[in-house]
Amino acid sequence: MEVILASRSPRRLFLLQAAGLAVEVRPSHIDETALTGESVEDTVKRLCREKALACKVDSDIPVIAADTLVAIHGEALGQPRDLTHAKQMLMKLSGHEHQVLTAVCVRVGENIASDCIRTSVRFREISETEIETYLLHNEILDKAGSYAIQGGAASFIEAIEGPLDNVIGLPVATTLHMIAEMKDMQ
Repeated sequence: MEVILASRSPRRLFLLQAAGLAVEVRPSHIDETALTGESVEDTVKRLCREKALACKVDSDIPVIAADTLVAIHGEALGQPRDLTHAKQMLMKLSGHEHQVLTAVCVRVGENIASDCIRTSVRFREISETEIETYLLHNEILDKAGSYAIQGGAASFIEAIEGPLDNVIGLPVATTLHMIAEMKDMQ
């Protein structure tokens, strides 16, 4: 099946291709600033929808858009501005449980389906030296919360509850189910 991915995320592309989909990448460019007073869940849902709607398509090929944020104590941790910001984020996550929220939208024509999946992740206590080493050897500036669970940050994980691929950036089973539902509506 052919789909359009409204994202430049190589991880989302990989996950969709691994699920057997033919993927055309067509990133949507929107303002990703959270609105004042907006919850983390409301932010990812809104951004995901805006990305799906911003993607120009002249056919009935499903458009997949997603947005992922890390939340700890109600605070959203998006992509870090720089390595100093990334270090601050990882120190905040150290020894604590946080939530990874990914909203996914599937649009076919004018019809849109969306869902938001939540995965709980608990980090063990991480030393400052471990964080600095991690930042030195891992590309994290495009990752929510400054970490990639599929990379070196796997050693930080004490527990996880929920879909792993959600933490990577796209809950694949949910996405495939939404595509099938959208196709049935046609």
